[in-house]
Amino acid sequence: MLNKTQSISARLSSEDYTYLMSIDRNGAVTQSEKVRELIAMARESVGVESFARAYLASAETMLPTKARYVDENQRSLLVEALLEMVVEGAAAIQACADEEPLAPALEQKALPAIETFLEKILLVAVQKDPRLIDPGAAQTLQQRLKDLLQR
Repeated sequence: MLNKTQSISARLSSEDYTYLMSIDRNGAVTQSEKVRELIAMARESVGVESFARAYLASAETMLPTKARYVDENQRSLLVEALLEMVVEGAAAIQACADEEPLAPALEQKALPAIETFLEKILLVAVQKDPRLIDPGAAQTLQQRLKDLLQR
């Protein structure tokens, strides 16, 4: 069983040592601090706080719905925007679940997904014949955006 702390030693190539010493996180200066930060970085990359891992998990959850959408062979920019937003939004929420404070972290993590969603909504609003199943949906969105912009 290990004590509270355990001393380790390792032989590193010059490239690995240079990389280790280049870690600039949380004020790590000594070799020991840099190793601890490297371990923290590795833990983050495999934990739910990793956006990539959270994205894969949420995308996997949505696979049956996306597969059904593709199989039905009816394309809709709105449906695609919604499915992407749900996956990326869920990933952002999972990745920020332990952040303190939550709101600023979540806002920053979700911003790219929100921007992409808005771009697709604007495409629907400005295109003469947007790729939608229901043309009335485009008219509804176009009118709603006009109303919002006139406020």
